[in-house]
Amino acid sequence: MTTTNRLKEVLASGETAVGLSCMLGSAQIAEEFALAGFDYLYIDQQHGTTSADTLLTMLRAVARSSTTPLVRVAQNDPALIGQALDAGAEGVIVPMVEDAASAARAVRACRYHPDGERSWGPLRAVYGLGSDPATVNAQVLCLVMIESAKGLANVAEIVDTPGVDGVYIGPADLAVSLGGLPVGVEQSSDARQLAAIASIQDACGRAGKVAAITGNAARQSAAGFRMVTVASDVTMIRSALATARTSTPQSYGVVDPTSASHEPTKVLLT
Repeated sequence: MTTTNRLKEVLASGETAVGLSCMLGSAQIAEEFALAGFDYLYIDQQHGTTSADTLLTMLRAVARSSTTPLVRVAQNDPALIGQALDAGAEGVIVPMVEDAASAARAVRACRYHPDGERSWGPLRAVYGLGSDPATVNAQVLCLVMIESAKGLANVAEIVDTPGVDGVYIGPADLAVSLGGLPVGVEQSSDARQLAAIASIQDACGRAGKVAAITGNAARQSAAGFRMVTVASDVTMIRSALATARTSTPQSYGVVDPTSASHEPTKVLLT
């Protein structure tokens, strides 16, 4: 049993934490990711396929590694946050936080009295951060997502909310909210989106909070981000499939995901 959150230690040291995300509800993938030597792994229950039962199995698979397990919950719901932490997550990523009130709601759900309102019922969390409420409160990581025009407008009050450890920026939703296309920071040429990301990052710096994003570790670390998710299981699979296709000198029926018909098309892969 450990009573320290290794990801918090990495962030406190001034280093950039690098991690992966799991969208597919697979304990095998979670275990492989956790044993690959990254600082953290977040299991995505917002856009992924992980159920409550599968989450428990995935967190057990991660437990024997030094990788810190996080969960992106489906929404800012105290019950969902509590379930993720009780199952053994050492932190949560809370989507669509748009003001100080919603940020405070997330914080309260993460921490026991007197710092919050989390209910005592640690299904297996006691095997990780222990059973002392004060210790757990100090170690659990609460990251809120700013990914809308409203959240951007209220960024100062969000980052100043006591108990918020940092902001995970959602570039795609942020771009859509600002009238643009849903692209990541690496692919963007949208001046509004890039300026918004920089504004959130600056606010985090002034407040002494962690700024997190998905992207290339070297580039985003050089840009000042302290926490960078470099890939998900889905993006890795797609990348591997693309590599396999281009290295195979045969014709296959390949489904173009952008095609309205989704009919396989014979192509020569060379």
